[in-house]
Amino acid sequence: MNNTPQTKKNTDESIESYLYRLGSNKDTYGVTWDEITILMNEESGESFSESKWRKDFSSFKRGYDYASSTLFEDEVYKKLTDKEIEIQKKTVQFRDQRREYNKLINEQGKIDGIRGIVVEAAHRLSENYPLLVTNKPKNTYDSNKEAALLLSDWHKGLFANSYWNKFDNNEFYKRVNKVVNRTIEDAKRHNVKTIHVFSLGDLINGWIHTTTRINSVEDVITQTMEVSESMAQVLHTLSNEFESVKFYNCRGNHDRVTPNKNDEIAKESFADIVPWFLKARLSHLSNIEFIQNTYDDEIITTEICGKTIFAVHGHRDRVGNVVENLTLMTKRIPDFCFMGHIHHHEENEVHGIEIVVNSSLSGVDAYAKEIRKTSKPAQKLIIFDNEEGRLATYNIRLDVNV
Repeated sequence: MNNTPQTKKNTDESIESYLYRLGSNKDTYGVTWDEITILMNEESGESFSESKWRKDFSSFKRGYDYASSTLFEDEVYKKLTDKEIEIQKKTVQFRDQRREYNKLINEQGKIDGIRGIVVEAAHRLSENYPLLVTNKPKNTYDSNKEAALLLSDWHKGLFANSYWNKFDNNEFYKRVNKVVNRTIEDAKRHNVKTIHVFSLGDLINGWIHTTTRINSVEDVITQTMEVSESMAQVLHTLSNEFESVKFYNCRGNHDRVTPNKNDEIAKESFADIVPWFLKARLSHLSNIEFIQNTYDDEIITTEICGKTIFAVHGHRDRVGNVVENLTLMTKRIPDFCFMGHIHHHEENEVHGIEIVVNSSLSGVDAYAKEIRKTSKPAQKLIIFDNEEGRLATYNIRLDVNV
């Protein structure tokens, strides 16, 4: 027998590994079991028979084959399990995505349905009660003056009867008419050509407080449709008096569709109905422009006579932090910031930025009385020019018969 390098035991090879290698490669190496026996006895110092080494090899091989088979099955099982887990994860992700997609479709369908009803109602009103364009001559002075009319916290549908305030539907319309008449009178005094109308939220009373629901004389849908028509008549009247009317809208907290603010869905607000209605109702008036918000449905930004204006309802801000918050959010620095919400007149200045808080049209209600926050009902008209910025502010009082 030729003892080739292949049949020699490696220095780091155990007797068992040596036997297994020889037996597994017997045909390749060209050796018989008798020859393997000689090699094994020489390396181990034993004098075992051929039968002993052959049987040992058979035992080693069975054990190795079993271990290899088991290991393979474990690896296959692990791979299959991992794959199954991955498939299940993908299935759950797909299910979640489909649920969110269906939710989005349902919400969009609901919004589109409401929009369709509102637009149809506006068109019917336009046919039955058209808001006509008059031939009355408008202000034709060579003037660079513009005005900002702040309309907020009308709370249509509210009923109040106390020492501090008496407010119902009749009083609502009287106060709105007074705001319009005073706006025309005061703006024409300054030869204003363009009126910027800011609808700053809470035009309806809604249902966010228990006392609010008790003291509302109409359901929310009725409040919304009637206040939309009132706003349409305001804009129509102004459009017949001034060269240009620009309308801006943001949401308030009384407009939301759910009483519980924790259930509030950001895309659902009765305030959205107002511009839908107005665009359909006033589509024939070419000098009314509806301005889309750039950043968010709750944040108005615009320019008046070269001054940057921010406007919000105010339920997410305070007078002390509104400038900082909006500046950081939009990366822009305003000259003026208009707010409502707190139902009383207030002004402040932060590093040259003027904050103007509008009063409420509705005045003191049961909720305000309970928290000891009485105030005078009013709305504000601000006159601007290119040189000085704000020229004048008219606080249109609504609790005096003048």
